[in-house]
Amino acid sequence: MGVKTYLFLPDGGWCRRQCKQKIGEGILPFTFSRLQKNACHVAHYKQARGGWRLRITADYHTHTVYSHGKGSIEDNVKAALKRGLKAVGICDHGPGHLFIGVRGEGALRRMQEEIRALRYKYPQIGILFGVEANIVDLDGKIDVPENLLPALDILLLGYHKLVRPASVRAFFWLAANLFCGWLKFHPAWLRRLNTAAICTAVRRYPVTAVTHPGLQVDIDTGKLAAVCRERGTLLEINSSYGEKLDEYVRTALPHGVFFLCSSDAHTPERVGDFAASFALVRRLQVPRGRIVNLQEDDREKQQE
Repeated sequence: MGVKTYLFLPDGGWCRRQCKQKIGEGILPFTFSRLQKNACHVAHYKQARGGWRLRITADYHTHTVYSHGKGSIEDNVKAALKRGLKAVGICDHGPGHLFIGVRGEGALRRMQEEIRALRYKYPQIGILFGVEANIVDLDGKIDVPENLLPALDILLLGYHKLVRPASVRAFFWLAANLFCGWLKFHPAWLRRLNTAAICTAVRRYPVTAVTHPGLQVDIDTGKLAAVCRERGTLLEINSSYGEKLDEYVRTALPHGVFFLCSSDAHTPERVGDFAASFALVRRLQVPRGRIVNLQEDDREKQQE
C-alpha cells in the first residue's frame, strides 16, 4: 500500500498534507505531519440519525519499555488490535527526559527497526514511529536529534519538569518551573516564558500534537491554541488525566483548534482506553468534528 496522506473533514471532503482546505468558516493550512503513513484513514465524521456514537480509530500516544512503559512495542500493537484500532503510535519519552527517557539516538533507531519489522507481521494495523519530545531551552529547542526528525511518522511535544537543560539559562528556567510548581506559585513572567517557548517549538518543528497542554507547566493555553490552529497542530485530550484538563480544553475551544484523543498508555492494558477522554468531550461539549480520530460507530461503544 502506498503512503496516504489525507484527512476526512466534517463536510465529507478531504485534505492532503500541506494544502489549504476550508475547515469550519476559515481557511487553515493543515500540516498534519505524517500520521497517515501505513494507515487507511484517520477519521470520518458524520452525524448519525440517533446522535453521535463515540469511537476512536487510533491511539497515537503510547509508551513502551524503551522509556517509561511496562510493555514491548509488540504488546502495544496486540492491545490495539484487541481494541479494534486502525493505528497505534509508539511515542516514548524523548532522550532529554531524566531517568525515564529513551536512551539516546541508538535506542530510537532500534525502535524504528522494530516497528518496521512489526509492520510486516501485523499488516492489518498502522504502526507509527514517534517520540514525545521535551522542550529543553527557551528558544523552543527539543530533545530529538534534527537528523532523526524526517524518520518520524508522528512528533508529539509536551512539557515535563525533569528534563536535561540545553543551556545554563535553560537550567534556571526549568528549575524555576520545578520550584514554582512545588510551591503552587505561578508568576506572570514565568508563564510568559513558558508560553513563548512552546509556541516557538510548534512553529519551529513539524509537531503533530501538543500533549496534556498546561498540565505540568503553567502556560497561556489560549495563545498556544491560536498558534496550533495556525500551524495545523493538534491539542491532546489525554485520557490519563481526566478532569485536570478541563480548564485547558475549555480555554482552547474558542480558538478553532483541532483535538486528538489519546490514552497516554504506559501499560499495554491501557492502550485504547479513552474513558476519561469521552467523559471530558461530553462534559465540555467538544464538537465531534474537532476531534480528528473520532468517528461514529454502529457497533457497541468502546469502554466509556
